[in-house]
Amino acid sequence: MSSIASPTLDGGAAATADAPHLAVRDARLALGGRPVLRGIDLTLARGEVVALLGASGCGKTTLLRSIAGLQRLDEGSIAMGGRFVQSLPPQRRDIGMVFQHYALFPNLSVRENIRFGPLARGEDAAQADARADELLALIDLQAMADRLPQALSGGQRQRVALARALATRPMLLLMDEPFSALDEHFRLPLRRQFRQLQRELGQSCVIVTHDREEAFEVADRVAVMFDGVIAQCASPRELRRAPANRRVADFLGMFNRLDARTLEGTWRRESGHWIAPVEALMLAGDSPDTQGAPALRFPATLRASYPGQQRVACEFEGPGGQTLTLWRRHEDAELAAGSMVELMIAEPAMRWIED
Repeated sequence: MSSIASPTLDGGAAATADAPHLAVRDARLALGGRPVLRGIDLTLARGEVVALLGASGCGKTTLLRSIAGLQRLDEGSIAMGGRFVQSLPPQRRDIGMVFQHYALFPNLSVRENIRFGPLARGEDAAQADARADELLALIDLQAMADRLPQALSGGQRQRVALARALATRPMLLLMDEPFSALDEHFRLPLRRQFRQLQRELGQSCVIVTHDREEAFEVADRVAVMFDGVIAQCASPRELRRAPANRRVADFLGMFNRLDARTLEGTWRRESGHWIAPVEALMLAGDSPDTQGAPALRFPATLRASYPGQQRVACEFEGPGGQTLTLWRRHEDAELAAGSMVELMIAEPAMRWIED
């Protein structure tokens, strides 16, 4: 018999320490007669970060708001630590929230913003001050503790918003596009600082984002969403290696895809596609040793090159007119548009997916 007890009724004590930190089961919600969540299942372990990744309108923010208690489900359940919470108001769910646009109190100093939550929950001033000092040290803003939010940069304000959300020691942290309003030179270091802070605190977190790189950098698992359902929830490594289907692969944009009907020999099939990570596509003439692994080889024509900061993206026309992307180093990218070449993908990198 399992040692995990069934979740209790809303507001009841946690069932056991072994229950999932968060468990969303068959979550369904329609807004204006349109289904927005269509049977979502999602679990979160203690200390884990899960990113909800998808395009606008896929339901990721609605799911986050439902977990927070800002949106009520039509059907399904939400449990935290074995306790049903789907009928509880947000203030009784033991959550912290970080929004896209900071939502700091403009008339309170950095320290006062951080200590606001503990004081509102009835902690004494000494405890609230100690917690604020601890978090100021963690976000490295001790020298700005007495400044008002408008005196801070965007990145600093978002760090304060994160500290304020953590000040109540929430069971679950919810973050809605927390870095998207920042310039890139703020955004990249801040999400790495968040990941380091999250690991130090062991904080469980669900984060909404439309940015694949962000999701892959900050999350232990990524839930790829389309049309109110989770198409695949897996680690970044697993998503890179084995997307569940063509739609996931196309959305992630990390794969070259070849229609199997246009290929020759053992690679040809009557439906479906072969996919491989973009970095697995090689120019046969200058490819590294593939240690004797069989490879798919085919002719292609260079359409155009797009120099980036780190490398050049070469766009080829492959079998059947399909577009393929090859990444090359700047020093290796001396190919003129219209050049005909032979491309190859070593067999271990190939994966078959149905249409």
